[in-house]
Amino acid sequence: MLRKQIIGILVNKNSGETRADLAVKHNLSLIFFTPEDIDWQRRTVTGLYRTRYGLHYKKVALPSVIYNRLYPHNSEIIERLTAMRPPAWVFNQVTLFDKWTIYKHLSQTDLNQYLPRTYEYDMAVLHEALLHHDRIVIKPRMGRQGAGLWRLSAKPNGQLLIEHELPLPITLPYSDAIINLLHILIVPYAMIIQEYIDLAAVSNAPFDIRALVQKNGAGHWQVTAVTSRVAENNQYITNIYQQILLTEQLLRENNYPAEQILTQVEELSIKTAEVLEQALGHLGEICVDIGLDQNNKPWIIEVNGKPDKQIYEELNNPELINRVHLTPLEYAHYLNTQKRHF
Repeated sequence: MLRKQIIGILVNKNSGETRADLAVKHNLSLIFFTPEDIDWQRRTVTGLYRTRYGLHYKKVALPSVIYNRLYPHNSEIIERLTAMRPPAWVFNQVTLFDKWTIYKHLSQTDLNQYLPRTYEYDMAVLHEALLHHDRIVIKPRMGRQGAGLWRLSAKPNGQLLIEHELPLPITLPYSDAIINLLHILIVPYAMIIQEYIDLAAVSNAPFDIRALVQKNGAGHWQVTAVTSRVAENNQYITNIYQQILLTEQLLRENNYPAEQILTQVEELSIKTAEVLEQALGHLGEICVDIGLDQNNKPWIIEVNGKPDKQIYEELNNPELINRVHLTPLEYAHYLNTQKRHF
């Protein structure tokens, strides 16, 4: 049983988030608050305070440890909290990751061999990428959960297959005029170009591997959950999926080398978390999306700074769901017990 304490949860909208009941069971007290709930002069917050009797508004001293759930993150608020004397220890300081920034940080390490070739988008680079890769994906640098994504496939006969948010793909002659038109359609957003990885599949449906990496009650990175989304039929991205299940189950049921793949996934995911924390600031959890190619090589497709925990509700696995939500709170408890040593 953990010693009772107050952990701050910084949120966009104060609803007392679900799973706060876990904190009560482990003798932890949570207070949910927004940036507007902070009284900077008095160093207090007025927020939703969770006890065994439910949620109620309460004013408390600004917590020493704050679990940032703002999305997108508010750099000004984070900087102000961490600049106080003594500072508040805020983890998940960055929650909205820039895919190009993430690629640059990871590509400077030995993780580079597991990264699809990625380019910062402009029209000249689009031409270059299509010369070097048969298929590429163009995606927004920031968020959007799969929206705004394009896949371009250069065919040997000089045709260009274009797939976007359309019922059917379009095939057009590869020409400067077509590239110019695409550029006009793409340019409203900051984008990246990524080499397309032909994902491994089950029953002709591609699947991905999502590793939830969190710091635990000992302050160490761990992989808490590894799940897979199986894409809908005729879809090439897994954001639109027909099924989500534990990756181990999927691999074993479909005769993939499960132990080897899961070991690689764990090693790559923890290394990714370590590199990004060094580059971006104090983190407590990230989500690493990995794709297997046709030779079972893992590729780091994307990294998310605010994991979507709702997907775990679909697994009907209460133990895993509780662990996913409780682990960051155990890490916050660890920080509270260690804060005088930081």
